[in-house]
Amino acid sequence: MRKFGVCLALMGAAVGMTGCGMQFGSSSSSSRGGIAVVDLDKVAAETNKSFEMKEQYELQENSYKQALLKFQADATAELQKKVKVLQDKGDEVTDDAKREVGQFQQKANQALAQAQNTAGSKLGVYKQEQIAKFRAELKPILQEAAAKRGLAIVIPKNDGLLLAVDPGVDITDDVIKAYREKKPAPSAPAAQAAAKAPEAAKAPARTAAKAPEAARE
Repeated sequence: MRKFGVCLALMGAAVGMTGCGMQFGSSSSSSRGGIAVVDLDKVAAETNKSFEMKEQYELQENSYKQALLKFQADATAELQKKVKVLQDKGDEVTDDAKREVGQFQQKANQALAQAQNTAGSKLGVYKQEQIAKFRAELKPILQEAAAKRGLAIVIPKNDGLLLAVDPGVDITDDVIKAYREKKPAPSAPAAQAAAKAPEAAKAPARTAAKAPEAARE
């Protein structure tokens, strides 16, 4: 559940940094243009968004894993066939044939390593996109909640940056309530999506020297 927490708290932490030296007043004395604080981790957790993002991430991760496993299995099967051909020829095997098999194995290993790195990078981008989408979804709610308290700037609550926060400027609970009211119900249970086989696992067999499509797309 905390997998996305740190990212949620840190993303955009620099926004409004110039106001960190301001002294926050109580809700009754807050003037328009002040700074509001929101705990994005708490919002994500109490609106079930953390679970949803984690589940979506794991579905994406599983899709890449299935593609990589299939690629590895295809490459291994192809290599075994080539080795068997050499074994069947016995003493008639030429040095060129042996070299060809060795080169095939080397290229397959390199392609797999590259595909794994690409998949890891794409998963990182996907996670950041999930967080950015959630923040964009929250933006109008944050603005509305802050405006109701006469505050104009909203920054994420982070213990590393904010040593003390006046409860009068913490809009976390207001945001949670508003988000729950406005968030549309999911069109289908997440379990149904999880039950579907990832496209990468259903892809047709590929030659061993090619990286899996899911990692190259």
